[in-house]
Amino acid sequence: MTRPASIRSRGFWCTAALLLILPATLYGWLRTGLLDLPSLPANLTAEATGLADLDRMRRLNALIWSDSDSAVQPQSAEDLAPGAALVRAGIAAYRRSGTCAGLEEIRQGLRLEPNNLVFANAYRMVVFALRREFLASARQESLVAPKFPPELDGQPIRFFEELDRDKSTRETKLHLALAWVDEMLLFPALEIKAPASAEAVNLLTAAIEQGGSDYVPALFARGLNHLHRPARLVWPESTRTPREAAAQDLRRCIAIGRRLGVGSPRLQGALALDLGDAYVKAGRISLARSWWQIAQNQCKDADLQGAIRRRYAWQDEEILDRLEEELDRSRSELGHPMTDLALMWN
Repeated sequence: MTRPASIRSRGFWCTAALLLILPATLYGWLRTGLLDLPSLPANLTAEATGLADLDRMRRLNALIWSDSDSAVQPQSAEDLAPGAALVRAGIAAYRRSGTCAGLEEIRQGLRLEPNNLVFANAYRMVVFALRREFLASARQESLVAPKFPPELDGQPIRFFEELDRDKSTRETKLHLALAWVDEMLLFPALEIKAPASAEAVNLLTAAIEQGGSDYVPALFARGLNHLHRPARLVWPESTRTPREAAAQDLRRCIAIGRRLGVGSPRLQGALALDLGDAYVKAGRISLARSWWQIAQNQCKDADLQGAIRRRYAWQDEEILDRLEEELDRSRSELGHPMTDLALMWN
């Protein structure tokens, strides 16, 4: 029996609508289902996420770490600003002498631009290197209770507390939180590491509340903090911390980077690797392996590829213990501390 034309017409339009809806549905599932990425606000901006001007940050970082005779030269009036000049001079003094010379110049430059991530990161990295060298020397001399010289005592936490008191912003809280993580890396004993981690997470949460839920530097740092907490120990706030706390922060960072189209392959690969690790902690092993595969495809850096190959060799029944060992090793690589924000812009 031949169907009436009206029924055939309705059937055609239903089929056409289904063909239009299916691709969009599939795309949405691939984005939020298979990859488990969150939805984001439609009006998201690079400024709100802290990812604006990554190229300028990269140039500024290269400038302040270069010598005055280097081929790296200021490219704009902003690069020539007094803050940049002071930080560059302070780093040069430190590199010439290998001592605390230049620290006050770096602090002066940072006081002029307290929200500058590049300057604050440089100050933390210099202080971290000096404190690490002092502790290594004290161990060689078998000093039981070494005392830092006045220029390093309480630094960089003390200085960033001062900045945050003077004018609290999401950036000053981020600086201070990362200084607490630096303390945790240098002093990994549990009685220091546990309260330092708790303080860092509180500050990072405050930075996110102050700067917006999509402030990537603080999300990334908080996600890593949750990731590196021992899985088999009762940790401060453990009863209030969701099992997927690390994954929630890291997958939001990845979703933001994809939406804005920013971040080097190295940064994208590192985030994907970390998210895979976070899913191991959450007990979602198949999703963890998917993100390790994504990391492998995104960046061909030799160290990253080696880390991924090691993870592929882990069996499900041993995967959490092996990951804990891997994370322990990464925290002990103090020549390139995990708090170095240069990964964001390089």
